[in-house]
Amino acid sequence: MLDPTPVWTYSRKKSLANNYNHVHLLPDHVVGEWFCVERPTGRFLWQSKLYRPDTIFAVDSGVIVATELRSDGPWTLYFGCYGILLDSGALIWASHGSGIRGVLARICDFIPGCTNELRDAPVYVQDGQVFCNSGRVIDVKTGHFLKMLTPDIVYSHKKTPSDRYQFYSSDRLAMGEGIVLEEDLRLRYERIVEPQNGVLKFVANNSAGEVLWTFSTEMLGRQIDGNLHSWRLVPPFLYLVVSNGPRHRPHPSRKHWVLPNPTLWHFVTLDLATGKVLQDFSLGNEKQEECRIEDMDDHGILISKTRREFSYFTRMTS
Repeated sequence: MLDPTPVWTYSRKKSLANNYNHVHLLPDHVVGEWFCVERPTGRFLWQSKLYRPDTIFAVDSGVIVATELRSDGPWTLYFGCYGILLDSGALIWASHGSGIRGVLARICDFIPGCTNELRDAPVYVQDGQVFCNSGRVIDVKTGHFLKMLTPDIVYSHKKTPSDRYQFYSSDRLAMGEGIVLEEDLRLRYERIVEPQNGVLKFVANNSAGEVLWTFSTEMLGRQIDGNLHSWRLVPPFLYLVVSNGPRHRPHPSRKHWVLPNPTLWHFVTLDLATGKVLQDFSLGNEKQEECRIEDMDDHGILISKTRREFSYFTRMTS
């Protein structure tokens, strides 16, 4: 559960550009694209203008390892690998670097619809080394090439996704003691087709297939966006950000178009053992177009409004 009163709130003039993986809770910092504040106090530390990198991949040895989320025709992929100082926000290296590799990579930027293999993308970061999709391994502090592996070896060491992301991709997750939690995928698809219909439903079954409990946002009389930032599964709790009304409304004249629908938002804590709501509190009295969970760990949670205002809450032990 959370302490309903935020420890601090930090506001930016412009909203962040990227949809996912752009704000992270670190032990002493909160870093985002592209700003940094002290985690204990919310005190502003720096803001930086960076052209290409827009996605934070990892932080290691005082360096933010970033990449670019690029959509090019039918493709959406990570593109490039960058090192940014955590203390200042200064860009200190790019994996395509200088020389002929860097020249060719920059030339390709001027060709519409062009992607290329000249830029690496990070797969994982460990012990001061960045392991890239090409098999190249580079030093996290300098960006210098260290060694070459096969891509198969790199991907074999990729970290297993957390329960939260495994559940989102598979819609079923074993919770222990024979309990399986399921999401109603039919409603997920309906939210994609009709974004103004924000219903999320979970069912907990035992090993015999018997229903232990059922929860739906309709039981609260509220709605949910249902994307990666609308809820977090952190046993023994399920955390949700829900709204008093739909996030979108139908366009008055264009079929299959929707418009933003500002609404009020609440934070909900659900007990995974019983399916009961343990906590339900308001996230403010001002209507917002969007509210989302940006990051969470054992100590706290960061919630944003319209990707411009960030509030840090601490988790309570009981």
